[in-house]
Amino acid sequence: MKATKRLIDSVWTLEFEVLNGNEVKILKYSRDDQEGYDNERTLPQCRVVEDDDRNAISVLIRDKYDGFEWVDEKNCDKTYKVVNVMHIFSY
Repeated sequence: MKATKRLIDSVWTLEFEVLNGNEVKILKYSRDDQEGYDNERTLPQCRVVEDDDRNAISVLIRDKYDGFEWVDEKNCDKTYKVVNVMHIFSY
């Protein structure tokens, strides 16, 4: 699955696999994924939550595109725990 997050003029695309009801494995997190740019308005929106060391620890998903509003705990549809915790730029 893929989801996006717009940051100024970049679209960060998260590619992930849902392992069960509340866990995901991050496959890729990049601003160089052309599909994210091309399909931003049709893909879900996301936020990758990081700890103090910039390790990805959870993912918030909003199923429908909602402009430039950031995804947070109050407006997300799903929250997943990341099983392959790594530095955010290591994916």
